[in-house]
Amino acid sequence: MSKLLYLPFMAFAYSLRWSWWMKNVYGLNVLVYHKIGYPPKGSKLKSLWVSPQRFERHILYLKKNNYKIITFSELVNYYRNSSPINDLVLITFDDGYENNYTYAYPLLKKYGAKGNIFVVYNTIGNVNIWHNPETEVWQKMATRDMLLEMDKSGVIEFGSHTMNHPRLLNISKEDARWEIFESKKQLENLFQKEMIAFAYPYGSGAYDETIRKMVFDAGYLFDFSFKQGKTKWPWERGKQPLDRLFIQYSDTTFDLNLHFKKGVAKLF
Repeated sequence: MSKLLYLPFMAFAYSLRWSWWMKNVYGLNVLVYHKIGYPPKGSKLKSLWVSPQRFERHILYLKKNNYKIITFSELVNYYRNSSPINDLVLITFDDGYENNYTYAYPLLKKYGAKGNIFVVYNTIGNVNIWHNPETEVWQKMATRDMLLEMDKSGVIEFGSHTMNHPRLLNISKEDARWEIFESKKQLENLFQKEMIAFAYPYGSGAYDETIRKMVFDAGYLFDFSFKQGKTKWPWERGKQPLDRLFIQYSDTTFDLNLHFKKGVAKLF
Protein backbone atom coordinates (compact mmCIF):
# COMPACT_ATOMS: atom_id res chain seq x y z
CA MET A 1 0.00 0.00 0.00
CA SER A 2 1.41 3.39 -1.00
CA LYS A 3 1.98 6.06 1.64
CA LEU A 4 -0.67 8.14 -0.13
CA LEU A 5 -3.27 5.49 0.72
CA TYR A 6 -1.74 4.21 3.96
CA LEU A 7 -2.13 7.41 5.97
CA PRO A 8 -5.84 7.96 5.18
CA PHE A 9 -6.48 4.26 5.81
CA MET A 10 -4.78 4.38 9.22
CA ALA A 11 -6.64 7.57 10.13
CA PHE A 12 -9.94 5.92 9.23
CA ALA A 13 -9.06 2.75 11.16
CA TYR A 14 -8.10 4.79 14.23
CA SER A 15 -11.38 6.71 14.04
CA LEU A 16 -13.27 3.44 14.50
CA ARG A 17 -12.44 3.50 18.20
CA TRP A 18 -15.11 6.20 18.42
CA SER A 19 -18.74 5.19 18.07
CA TRP A 20 -19.73 7.51 15.19
CA TRP A 21 -20.45 4.52 12.95
CA MET A 22 -22.89 2.84 15.37
CA LYS A 23 -26.66 3.22 15.24
CA ASN A 24 -28.33 5.88 17.38
CA VAL A 25 -29.79 4.83 20.74
CA TYR A 26 -32.84 6.35 22.43
CA GLY A 27 -32.85 6.49 26.19
CA LEU A 28 -32.17 8.50 29.32
CA ASN A 29 -28.91 10.47 29.41
CA VAL A 30 -27.24 10.12 32.82
CA LEU A 31 -23.67 11.40 32.98
CA VAL A 32 -21.40 10.12 35.73
CA TYR A 33 -18.36 12.05 36.94
CA HIS A 34 -16.17 11.37 39.94
CA LYS A 35 -13.47 13.94 40.63
CA ILE A 36 -13.38 17.47 39.19
CA GLY A 37 -9.84 18.80 39.40
CA TYR A 38 -6.32 17.65 38.59
CA PRO A 39 -5.01 14.12 39.26
CA PRO A 40 -2.02 13.80 41.59
CA LYS A 41 1.33 12.91 40.09
CA GLY A 42 1.56 9.21 39.36
CA SER A 43 -2.18 8.62 39.59
CA LYS A 44 -3.32 5.33 38.10
CA LEU A 45 -6.91 6.53 38.06
CA LYS A 46 -6.61 9.58 35.83
CA SER A 47 -9.70 8.50 33.94
CA LEU A 48 -11.77 9.42 37.01
CA TRP A 49 -10.62 13.05 36.89
CA VAL A 50 -12.04 15.82 34.71
CA SER A 51 -10.43 19.25 34.80
CA PRO A 52 -12.60 22.24 35.78
CA GLN A 53 -11.99 23.76 32.35
CA ARG A 54 -13.21 20.64 30.57
CA PHE A 55 -16.19 20.31 32.90
CA GLU A 56 -17.11 23.92 32.15
CA ARG A 57 -16.99 23.18 28.42
CA HIS A 58 -19.31 20.23 28.99
CA ILE A 59 -21.84 22.45 30.77
CA LEU A 60 -21.63 25.08 28.04
CA TYR A 61 -22.21 22.38 25.41
CA LEU A 62 -25.35 21.21 27.22
CA LYS A 63 -26.67 24.75 27.55
CA LYS A 64 -25.87 25.67 23.95
CA ASN A 65 -27.69 22.58 22.69
CA ASN A 66 -30.75 23.26 24.87
CA TYR A 67 -30.51 20.19 27.05
CA LYS A 68 -32.59 20.36 30.21
CA ILE A 69 -30.30 19.50 33.12
CA ILE A 70 -32.40 18.04 35.93
CA THR A 71 -32.23 16.57 39.43
CA PHE A 72 -33.49 13.31 40.89
CA SER A 73 -36.67 14.95 42.19
CA GLU A 74 -37.40 16.46 38.78
CA LEU A 75 -37.01 13.05 37.16
CA VAL A 76 -39.89 11.69 39.25
CA ASN A 77 -42.65 13.26 37.12
CA TYR A 78 -41.02 12.09 33.88
CA TYR A 79 -40.92 8.56 35.27
CA ARG A 80 -44.45 8.50 36.67
CA ASN A 81 -45.98 10.04 33.55
CA SER A 82 -43.73 8.19 31.07
CA SER A 83 -42.99 11.62 29.57
CA PRO A 84 -40.55 12.03 26.64
CA ILE A 85 -36.94 12.55 27.77
CA ASN A 86 -35.26 13.54 24.48
CA ASP A 87 -33.64 16.70 25.84
CA LEU A 88 -33.05 15.58 29.44
CA VAL A 89 -29.68 15.12 31.11
CA LEU A 90 -28.82 14.15 34.67
CA ILE A 91 -25.33 15.09 35.81
CA THR A 92 -24.27 12.73 38.59
CA PHE A 93 -21.13 12.54 40.71
CA ASP A 94 -20.14 9.41 42.61
CA ASP A 95 -18.68 9.41 46.14
CA GLY A 96 -18.95 13.04 47.29
CA TYR A 97 -15.48 14.52 46.91
CA GLU A 98 -14.47 17.89 48.27
CA ASN A 99 -13.49 18.87 44.73
CA ASN A 100 -17.14 18.52 43.71
CA TYR A 101 -17.81 21.39 46.09
CA THR A 102 -14.67 23.37 45.16
CA TYR A 103 -14.93 23.13 41.37
CA ALA A 104 -18.17 21.55 40.11
CA TYR A 105 -20.66 23.32 42.36
CA PRO A 106 -19.54 26.89 41.48
CA LEU A 107 -19.60 26.09 37.76
CA LEU A 108 -23.05 24.55 37.89
CA LYS A 109 -24.30 27.56 39.83
CA LYS A 110 -22.60 29.98 37.42
CA TYR A 111 -24.47 28.59 34.41
CA GLY A 112 -27.80 27.83 36.04
CA ALA A 113 -27.26 24.08 35.79
CA LYS A 114 -27.91 21.35 38.35
CA GLY A 115 -26.13 18.26 39.59
CA ASN A 116 -26.65 15.20 41.76
CA ILE A 117 -24.12 13.66 44.14
CA PHE A 118 -24.13 10.11 45.48
CA VAL A 119 -22.62 10.30 48.97
CA VAL A 120 -20.72 7.62 50.89
CA TYR A 121 -21.99 8.54 54.34
CA ASN A 122 -19.13 7.32 56.57
CA THR A 123 -16.55 9.24 54.54
CA ILE A 124 -18.19 12.66 54.88
CA GLY A 125 -15.41 15.03 55.97
CA ASN A 126 -12.89 12.20 55.69
CA VAL A 127 -11.08 10.58 52.74
CA ASN A 128 -11.93 7.96 50.11
CA ILE A 129 -10.96 4.97 52.22
CA TRP A 130 -11.70 2.39 49.50
CA HIS A 131 -8.52 3.32 47.60
CA ASN A 132 -5.15 1.89 48.59
CA PRO A 133 -3.05 4.94 49.62
CA GLU A 134 0.13 3.13 48.58
CA THR A 135 -0.96 3.20 44.95
CA GLU A 136 -3.43 6.11 44.84
CA VAL A 137 -3.32 9.23 46.99
CA TRP A 138 -6.38 9.55 49.17
CA GLN A 139 -8.69 12.44 48.30
CA LYS A 140 -10.62 14.62 50.73
CA MET A 141 -14.36 14.17 50.84
CA ALA A 142 -16.86 17.01 51.23
CA THR A 143 -17.72 18.01 54.79
CA ARG A 144 -21.21 18.16 56.28
CA ASP A 145 -21.21 21.95 55.97
CA MET A 146 -20.27 21.76 52.29
CA LEU A 147 -23.00 19.23 51.59
CA LEU A 148 -25.61 21.25 53.45
CA GLU A 149 -24.63 24.44 51.60
CA MET A 150 -24.99 22.73 48.24
CA ASP A 151 -28.31 21.22 49.27
CA LYS A 152 -29.68 24.55 50.47
CA SER A 153 -28.72 26.23 47.19
CA GLY A 154 -31.01 23.98 45.15
CA VAL A 155 -28.17 23.45 42.68
CA ILE A 156 -27.28 19.98 43.98
CA GLU A 157 -29.42 17.06 45.10
CA PHE A 158 -28.13 13.98 46.87
CA GLY A 159 -28.50 10.24 46.83
CA SER A 160 -26.93 7.30 48.64
CA HIS A 161 -23.75 5.46 47.69
CA THR A 162 -23.89 3.26 50.83
CA MET A 163 -22.19 3.77 54.18
CA ASN A 164 -18.68 2.56 53.29
CA HIS A 165 -18.50 1.94 49.51
CA PRO A 166 -18.30 -1.89 49.58
CA ARG A 167 -18.89 -4.27 46.72
CA LEU A 168 -22.34 -5.34 47.83
CA LEU A 169 -22.03 -8.81 46.30
CA ASN A 170 -18.82 -9.44 48.25
CA ILE A 171 -20.30 -8.94 51.70
CA SER A 172 -23.00 -10.81 53.61
CA LYS A 173 -26.64 -10.15 52.79
CA GLU A 174 -27.09 -8.73 56.30
CA ASP A 175 -24.22 -6.28 55.83
CA ALA A 176 -25.44 -5.32 52.35
CA ARG A 177 -28.89 -4.60 53.73
CA TRP A 178 -27.39 -2.45 56.49
CA GLU A 179 -25.28 -0.47 53.98
CA ILE A 180 -28.37 0.25 51.89
CA PHE A 181 -30.86 0.99 54.66
CA GLU A 182 -28.58 2.80 57.10
CA SER A 183 -27.14 5.18 54.51
CA LYS A 184 -30.66 6.24 53.55
CA LYS A 185 -31.55 6.82 57.20
CA GLN A 186 -28.40 8.83 57.96
CA LEU A 187 -28.61 10.98 54.82
CA GLU A 188 -32.27 11.74 55.49
CA ASN A 189 -31.32 12.80 59.02
CA LEU A 190 -28.59 15.03 57.60
CA PHE A 191 -30.61 16.72 54.85
CA GLN A 192 -34.04 16.46 56.46
CA LYS A 193 -35.57 15.18 53.23
CA GLU A 194 -36.26 11.86 51.57
CA MET A 195 -33.47 10.15 49.64
CA ILE A 196 -34.96 8.70 46.47
CA ALA A 197 -31.83 7.69 44.55
CA PHE A 198 -29.19 5.01 45.11
CA ALA A 199 -26.02 4.14 43.16
CA TYR A 200 -24.28 0.78 43.55
CA PRO A 201 -20.55 1.10 44.38
CA TYR A 202 -18.57 -0.42 41.49
CA GLY A 203 -21.95 -1.42 40.06
CA SER A 204 -21.85 -4.47 42.35
CA GLY A 205 -25.35 -5.84 42.85
CA ALA A 206 -26.99 -3.58 40.29
CA TYR A 207 -28.27 -6.57 38.34
CA ASP A 208 -28.74 -8.91 41.31
CA GLU A 209 -32.39 -9.56 42.14
CA THR A 210 -31.82 -9.88 45.90
CA ILE A 211 -29.74 -6.71 46.21
CA ARG A 212 -32.13 -4.69 44.06
CA LYS A 213 -35.04 -5.83 46.21
CA MET A 214 -33.20 -4.49 49.26
CA VAL A 215 -32.82 -1.13 47.54
CA PHE A 216 -36.54 -0.94 46.77
CA ASP A 217 -37.50 -2.24 50.21
CA ALA A 218 -35.45 0.58 51.72
CA GLY A 219 -37.66 3.05 49.86
CA TYR A 220 -35.47 4.31 47.03
CA LEU A 221 -37.31 5.11 43.80
CA PHE A 222 -34.33 5.21 41.43
CA ASP A 223 -31.30 2.92 41.36
CA PHE A 224 -28.29 3.62 39.16
CA SER A 225 -25.81 1.09 37.81
CA PHE A 226 -22.17 1.47 36.82
CA LYS A 227 -22.83 0.05 33.38
CA GLN A 228 -22.10 2.17 30.32
CA GLY A 229 -25.19 3.02 28.34
CA LYS A 230 -28.59 4.66 28.10
CA THR A 231 -31.67 3.09 29.64
CA LYS A 232 -34.63 2.54 27.33
CA TRP A 233 -37.49 4.90 28.16
CA PRO A 234 -40.12 4.55 29.59
CA TRP A 235 -38.06 2.81 32.26
CA GLU A 236 -39.21 -0.66 33.32
CA ARG A 237 -38.10 -0.34 36.93
CA GLY A 238 -38.56 -3.97 37.80
CA LYS A 239 -36.30 -5.18 35.00
CA GLN A 240 -33.10 -3.17 35.33
CA PRO A 241 -31.42 -0.19 37.02
CA LEU A 242 -30.70 3.07 35.24
CA ASP A 243 -27.44 2.85 33.31
CA ARG A 244 -25.04 5.77 32.97
CA LEU A 245 -22.59 7.42 30.59
CA PHE A 246 -19.03 7.47 31.99
CA ILE A 247 -17.24 10.76 31.51
CA GLN A 248 -13.45 10.46 31.57
CA TYR A 249 -10.60 12.95 31.80
CA SER A 250 -10.08 13.16 28.03
CA ASP A 251 -13.73 13.38 26.94
CA THR A 252 -14.40 16.38 24.71
CA THR A 253 -17.74 17.82 23.66
CA PHE A 254 -17.43 15.59 20.57
CA ASP A 255 -17.31 12.59 22.91
CA LEU A 256 -20.25 13.99 24.85
CA ASN A 257 -22.29 14.16 21.65
CA LEU A 258 -21.44 10.54 20.87
CA HIS A 259 -22.45 9.47 24.38
CA PHE A 260 -25.86 11.04 23.83
CA LYS A 261 -26.39 9.66 20.33
CA LYS A 262 -24.78 6.23 20.57
CA GLY A 263 -24.77 5.43 24.29
CA VAL A 264 -20.97 5.31 24.30
CA ALA A 265 -18.17 7.53 22.99
CA LYS A 266 -15.04 5.37 22.71
CA LEU A 267 -15.03 1.60 22.31
CA PHE A 268 -11.43 1.11 23.49
